[in-house]
Amino acid sequence: MQDVANAAGVGKATVSLALRDDPRLRPETRKRIQELAEKMGYRTNATVANLMAQLRASKTPKYQATLGFINASPYRDAFSGLPTFRDWITGCKRRAAQLGYGLDEFWLNEPGLTPARLTRILESRGIRGLVFCGILDHDAMPAEFAPLWTNCASVVVGIRTSTPPLHFVCNDQYTTAKSAVFELLKLGYQRPGLVMIPRVDEIVDCRFSAGFWAGQLEIPEAKRAPIAHLNESDQSGFRAWFTKHQPDVVVCIHTEVKRWLDNLGARVPEHVGLAHLDRTPDMTDWAGMQQNNDLVGAAAVDMLIGQLHRNESGLPKFTKSMFIQSTWITSGSVRPQTPTKKRKTATTARS
Repeated sequence: MQDVANAAGVGKATVSLALRDDPRLRPETRKRIQELAEKMGYRTNATVANLMAQLRASKTPKYQATLGFINASPYRDAFSGLPTFRDWITGCKRRAAQLGYGLDEFWLNEPGLTPARLTRILESRGIRGLVFCGILDHDAMPAEFAPLWTNCASVVVGIRTSTPPLHFVCNDQYTTAKSAVFELLKLGYQRPGLVMIPRVDEIVDCRFSAGFWAGQLEIPEAKRAPIAHLNESDQSGFRAWFTKHQPDVVVCIHTEVKRWLDNLGARVPEHVGLAHLDRTPDMTDWAGMQQNNDLVGAAAVDMLIGQLHRNESGLPKFTKSMFIQSTWITSGSVRPQTPTKKRKTATTARS
């Protein structure tokens, strides 16, 4: 490294930064030193590189730069009002701080915040990396904000975008639903049923329904309950589905189902089990899959900083997807089933 520094006319620390593609150096400086090192036959010593990484990790990180966290939802308070979003940004902030980065928040629908103005703000603050979050009802972002993702490194949290195609991080909803079925079968349930809002399933590329279907392959075909594609207000549709197919445990993504079961006289967990696919820590009376959304946010920051270190910006040629697994939590809405016990249905519960 000292030989490269002598040939380049810089200090050894500058060579170290250039070889790590550190954004604190100008792109032309990094490129010149990297090309010179390659010409001179420089090769990284993996053992030394690992040791230096450990030494850097053991120190309190110094401030590196500021990242931008873009709320792309229609709601200003989306990150405080929705637990999943709140956990995403908590994970982003914690990971950014651990690595020495600040995190500035912006709302894409802020009145008066034009694309040109936001671009100027980012430039003035030296923000070169963006985390987009809160894309709720669609998989596209406003085209007028294209300068953001063409000039910066970008990562999307939660929803894969088709326009623009960006790297993204989210929960592994396929494995989440599949694992939920397996955990319920281990408890002795024999006929799980999924209640799913169609639009929620669509925006995650149907990974919930696909994972649930895959989990049902462990169940004899005659005992498989079809998926109920309902919305939060379709109580009559739920009543018809539940009465006809009589699942012994209901898997869902929204909490209204618990009230619907109460209205049918089916007590949880005495008459029927209940499991949530996005259980948050405050849902203490629910069993289900905790999606570890704070780790989703942390992984998004890791992916973004990796792009910055490699000096990558603009639309990627090939998008990368990272999925974070969930953790099953057993709580009061399910209980082990005994093979000899005949489960009460909603009808017998009311009689």
